Amino acid sequence: MKLASTIAGLTLAVAAVYSAPADAQYHAIASQPAARCQSALPVFDTNIRKRPLSVQNEGSASSFVTCGFEFDAFTAGNNSAVLVDTYFYNNTDDTVTVTCSGVTGWNGGDNEYVAFSIDVPSRSTDPEDGNLYWLDTDFEGGGMETSLVAISCLLPPGVGINDTYIWSEAAE
Repeated sequence: MKLASTIAGLTLAVAAVYSAPADAQYHAIASQPAARCQSALPVFDTNIRKRPLSVQNEGSASSFVTCGFEFDAFTAGNNSAVLVDTYFYNNTDDTVTVTCSGVTGWNGGDNEYVAFSIDVPSRSTDPEDGNLYWLDTDFEGGGMETSLVAISCLLPPGVGINDTYIWSEAAE
């Protein structure tokens, strides 16, 4: 269900931004966050639990988590990344705000930073309630053409990153 709604959302988002050919193909690399995400500093390690289905803040204070998205930019038929897609879940009794910065490029390069926030409702069963994403067009300089993309998120207590995706448009 979540993947189908992600694909539908991606198709609509890309169609609204691009005049892509009708036969454009998209490729996604999906992962549980335990493979991509880690606490940003050792001080946050005591709060962050890397579970099979989420990277969860189980502490009493907000903690930063960094996620890097692997992408085979040199595979024949793949262009640069067009979307980074992340889902959050809130285990608390109140709606909370998650803020993340999307970062492109390499250390010392011409980097771009784009911050977004999302309100994540308490224990929602609708995965779209915790969906935060970055399109390549969110970065003024094109941003994702390097296919080097990471996010840094401030997770409030009780919030976890559930799953992550990076999308590319496959060349014909």
